[in-house]
Amino acid sequence: MSSDIQVSIKAIPDNLRAIARGPAAWTRLEPQSVSGDPSPGLEARVHDPLWMLSRQWQFGEFRGEDAGTPFAVHVGSTSECVTAWQPGTLQNDAPAFPMPVHEPLDPIVEREPPTLNGPGLRQRAEAGSLLVTSLADAGFDARIGLLDSCRLVANVPSVPRLFQSLALTCPDGHAAADALDVGQPAWLDGAGPAALAAAADWLSWYRKSVSAATAVAPDSWIDERIEYRFSVRVGAPDSQRVLTAPLHDGGAIDWYSFDCAPTGQLRLPEEPFDQSTTTATRTVIASPVSYGGMASDRLWQFEDGAVNFGKLEVQPHDIARLCFVEFAMIYGSDWFVVPIDLDAGSFTTVTELAYTTTFGDRFVVPPANDVGRTGRFRLFGLDQIGSDQTLNGLFIPPSTRATVEGTAVEEVLFLRDESANMAWAIESTVQDVGGDPRRRRDEPQPAIDPANPQPPAELQYRLATGVPPFWIPLVPVPTAGRRGGFVLRKGTMTDADESVGQLLDPTPFTLFEEEVPREGVRVCRVPSLLRTTDGRRTRWIARRVSVGVGEGSSGLAFDGATR
Repeated sequence: MSSDIQVSIKAIPDNLRAIARGPAAWTRLEPQSVSGDPSPGLEARVHDPLWMLSRQWQFGEFRGEDAGTPFAVHVGSTSECVTAWQPGTLQNDAPAFPMPVHEPLDPIVEREPPTLNGPGLRQRAEAGSLLVTSLADAGFDARIGLLDSCRLVANVPSVPRLFQSLALTCPDGHAAADALDVGQPAWLDGAGPAALAAAADWLSWYRKSVSAATAVAPDSWIDERIEYRFSVRVGAPDSQRVLTAPLHDGGAIDWYSFDCAPTGQLRLPEEPFDQSTTTATRTVIASPVSYGGMASDRLWQFEDGAVNFGKLEVQPHDIARLCFVEFAMIYGSDWFVVPIDLDAGSFTTVTELAYTTTFGDRFVVPPANDVGRTGRFRLFGLDQIGSDQTLNGLFIPPSTRATVEGTAVEEVLFLRDESANMAWAIESTVQDVGGDPRRRRDEPQPAIDPANPQPPAELQYRLATGVPPFWIPLVPVPTAGRRGGFVLRKGTMTDADESVGQLLDPTPFTLFEEEVPREGVRVCRVPSLLRTTDGRRTRWIARRVSVGVGEGSSGLAFDGATR
């Protein structure tokens, strides 16, 4: 018996072939209930609920208190603004300066006083070109008059050719600013009101951002201590508080830079008219303190496993770390954060602190009383000079955090040389005539005289070995009134002063001996830039103090013999 089987082959479309060969593009999950009632799955039943209730009773979760959670916090405060400041060491009879409104304190304190030579030729040329452009935009062409009256440089070989070329089209901005300080110069004859206003605006910018006038340029830098020192006044003259910064290495100025001087007094020749005190009452929502790995206040809630407090290596003498662990494990859930906005440049005293609970009860929080124990500690409190008390209050200096710093234009390294029993000031970087930084190591170094002993001698006596000219010796000088005490004073290995920078420019340059430790000190002059609250840009040259590189060796030796 036979049968014929016919098989027909039909081509599969490409789209179906791709679906059949590829992996599944989706997965569909459909939950199904055997009984049709999903409520048993939502109940999350446990095997022994009585055991869990016993454990909750054992841990005290059923122990109720008639207390609510703080919900709203009421803060009453009194604020006084910064009204005056004084450079240098605090002196009651020294002149003080008014604190400009909405001006940051950083450039006012750190700005260097003008030098006799003024800024570099590059800044002079840029400022002069900007003056010409500003007057041209106001409809007055003063280029020819400025080039005749305020020439940038003379055509002498000692000036680089770049600035000789710039002198053909760019006037000297520094000379133009000096002329505008005296009055209306001749190159402004015939200028209209718009041009005169443009010249006044340019002069204000130049004195604030490039070079201040000599008569109104206080200096807060203390050479013998290589640090800044200044004071500020808070409040009205009759009820003022003087806060002094006895040691500031440069950088951000914060509350911890200041101490309170109870006997300090700062007086202005003309006191500001508005010396009012601001009083405010704020109501804010209290937010619980939280952090990663915080211990949970519920029995069956799991903490973050990424933080393990059990692995902290804490020694019995490590008080700070022990306090941190105790706070995190025991009292972390009892703290709240109360955000309060305070104005920059103000000293705020909290007059009242109260909170309202979730039950509607209001409680007043009294100040912490620690009269019965010795020593005082207040977070954000300022030390009072001559006392163990602290000044209660929140001080927000009129400073900024967004300062942009450039490459150092000058750098001096103070170090000790034990082999030569000397201290040195190494000028590694200084400013050239254009104002740009240059390395003194690139200067031609003095040649060492070859040994040429006269026969029959085989050795030649050398009194002292040579030292690079940018290694400036610091010579010990006895101090009057202190037995065995001395200071370090700038000296020279030749008959001339080898220092060319501004940091070592004062003559005599005196430095306290303890300011040069074994690890050394590095002092730099860096250009700084920031924007004020109203968007204006302010530029100045600041000084920064940091740790050095340790001891060094100059190679200086006396009474030697060479072959």
